[in-house]
Amino acid sequence: MIVGPSKRRRDWASFFAARRWQPEEFARLVESDEIGSAFFEIESQINGLYRAVQMAQAGQRQAGPRADGDCLGEQALKARWLSAAFEPHRAALGPQQRDLDLGLMRWIRRASCLSVVIGAGATMDAGGPSWAALVRRLLARFSEQGREIGELRLTAESTPDSREYRRVVTGNERLPADAESRARAVLALIDAGTADVEALLEGAQICHDFLGQALFTDLTGILYEGQRRPGPIHQAIAELAAPIAVADRGGVFPGWDAIITYNFDDLMGEALDELGLARAAYAMRGRQLAGDPNEIARQRGPNGLHQPIYHLHGYTPRRLFLITQVEFVFATSQYTRTYGGSLDGIVGEVFARCLANPVRHALYVGCSFDDEAMNDLLRQAARALPGRYHYALLRWPGDAPFATAAADEVAHASARYVSIGVRPIWFDDFSEIPGLIRSLA
Repeated sequence: MIVGPSKRRRDWASFFAARRWQPEEFARLVESDEIGSAFFEIESQINGLYRAVQMAQAGQRQAGPRADGDCLGEQALKARWLSAAFEPHRAALGPQQRDLDLGLMRWIRRASCLSVVIGAGATMDAGGPSWAALVRRLLARFSEQGREIGELRLTAESTPDSREYRRVVTGNERLPADAESRARAVLALIDAGTADVEALLEGAQICHDFLGQALFTDLTGILYEGQRRPGPIHQAIAELAAPIAVADRGGVFPGWDAIITYNFDDLMGEALDELGLARAAYAMRGRQLAGDPNEIARQRGPNGLHQPIYHLHGYTPRRLFLITQVEFVFATSQYTRTYGGSLDGIVGEVFARCLANPVRHALYVGCSFDDEAMNDLLRQAARALPGRYHYALLRWPGDAPFATAAADEVAHASARYVSIGVRPIWFDDFSEIPGLIRSLA
């Protein structure tokens, strides 16, 4: 299936320009055109509707008055109508819907308008722990061993002119009794495979209450243990991050509009380093958004072309790195602080720039969609921009291969995600993910 401009573009343009859109005429156009071409023209029109509003808002901000909200409302209604009218034609394709979405994403990525959002699955693909496994490691360690208490003392070789210190363990502190009891309850849930997000957040909170910011030093050691390297998913994403020339935008842009990650580790950045690409990791340091560029990006300067990587929940690279002021989102209190009020900081930046930007799209990779904070960002964007979708690579839940699924099976499995503005890209085995990403080249 080829997704691209239609040979009947004049007919589509005439339909879109009409004062009233007739469902019968729309159906006739779709059925008389190649389905991939019809889909491309419809999605391009939805993009154009929102782009026109975006440009009008930008112009009116410069002029002074705020943009007319009725304009956005009218365009949103049109976008919703187009998406809903095409849905029966799309649904009839069953598993071939995947070809439509992959084909459209190629066009979006080649315009540097596609971001990739990375979840724990990418770290697991590199041999790292899942969120549950990470919480379990930390809880078990503190429950069984507590933590060492130490202090720095001058060595015997130290002199007034050359002071040398070494760390001396002076004792061991155990979890308080109530924390110990709660920790064992969470461990039991994890071991039984029944720990939900709330239980994992509670386990993380126990660890954070016990160690504070020092917890993330322990966490860093776990993330990079065994000299762990970037995995196949990281490598596939990195291969598509090379700068691309976009004629319609009149310049050269990063291969991905942005790389967004919920992971603390820097494995994605290391995959870019291995290909010699300029990149910078962004995270919250205190209340400020701070960047950590690699050497190539530093040489290009603050305004030089580089691939941005946004670490929404904190950042801890492999090398020696001061994490004292880095804002991590791991425990319940940190989630509440980040998502409990108005969106600001790095989450607000990514939401406005990528998720709720009408002409930008995102592809979720390695995300389970169990995190309601993540899902709520998508819901907000979907409510504001009906008819505009993000995408997610997800394992097909059926017993038989996805290619053999009936159209109603695909619709039923997809409904949960479509309701929050996400089109699933189904696969049968996790090993398919790198190839699906590379297919967007």
